[in-house]
Amino acid sequence: MYFPSKKDVLFFIIIWGSILATIFVAFYRIEVPSSVGSILGKIFLLLITVLLLWTWFNTGYTIKDSKLTIRSGPFKKKIKVEDITKITKVKHPLAAPALSIDRLEIMYSNYNLILISPKNEQELIDQLLTENPQIRIG
Repeated sequence: MYFPSKKDVLFFIIIWGSILATIFVAFYRIEVPSSVGSILGKIFLLLITVLLLWTWFNTGYTIKDSKLTIRSGPFKKKIKVEDITKITKVKHPLAAPALSIDRLEIMYSNYNLILISPKNEQELIDQLLTENPQIRIG
């Protein structure tokens, strides 16, 4: 089952503001268009834009085959549901595969944790509890 990331206004402003600023800098700066530095700079800015768009449209979480798969842009992490020990609702601005400050802190294995922000938190928690009733909710 797929759970898209919740998207806050703050993250919308940050990501889309960065995309627009990057496009503006790449295509509206006045300089000699044939310089190698200019072309390489535009390619670099285009890659940043692609990464930001990929992150915005491809951040989500899937539970399948007893694994929680976390995707955010080009990054992917799999966690065995049996390894999850605790889930806590938090508000946290740390960098994470999440597009909202309202997050779930998932503890797994030996003191590992990851922050995610599914749009429907309770549905994801219920699905994980169905597969691993030993998960503590805090």
